[in-house]
Amino acid sequence: MKKCISFILILCFSLGLIAQEEDEYVLGDNSSSTATAPQKSGFDWGNVTIGGGLGLTFGTITYVEVAPTVGYFLTDNILTGVGINYVYYENNQYNYSTSIYGGRVFGQYLFEDLPFLGHVETEIINIDLLGNKERVNIVNLYVGGGLKQHMGQSSYFYLLALWNLNETKESFYIQRNPVIRLGISIGL
Repeated sequence: MKKCISFILILCFSLGLIAQEEDEYVLGDNSSSTATAPQKSGFDWGNVTIGGGLGLTFGTITYVEVAPTVGYFLTDNILTGVGINYVYYENNQYNYSTSIYGGRVFGQYLFEDLPFLGHVETEIINIDLLGNKERVNIVNLYVGGGLKQHMGQSSYFYLLALWNLNETKESFYIQRNPVIRLGISIGL
């Protein structure tokens, strides 16, 4: 019997200790410490990334590309962004040179515990057609993925393999499938 009473007393005492950990509520007091803090909404500079890629090839064909990007993390794993690109292309064999420029809108999904990412992108570029001296706009739709190496919470290096789903003879001349990109994304 003593064991049963001791067990009930220990149980009640334990429940009393647990109850003491709860915040006290006073009738009529609207400022409760258990109320959740208001969630941040709107734009957060901590979710912004800057980066992009550079491309350099010298020799019979000279290819210089500058492609800065700005991105925003919608969630911990989803990054959306915009970018511009400029390419100087020169082929000494055909005595031909041109400038290619345009913009892009992209989305990336970064796998949380894996070194992989998925990438989709729509790009519009303006190119000079060979021999015609006429400039045309080309719309490219890229889909693919790649590897990432984190350098901090929101920063990473990436290597992408992308396929142009809207490949034309003009885009094939500029970049053949798959398009390989190496770049960086740096969180602010």
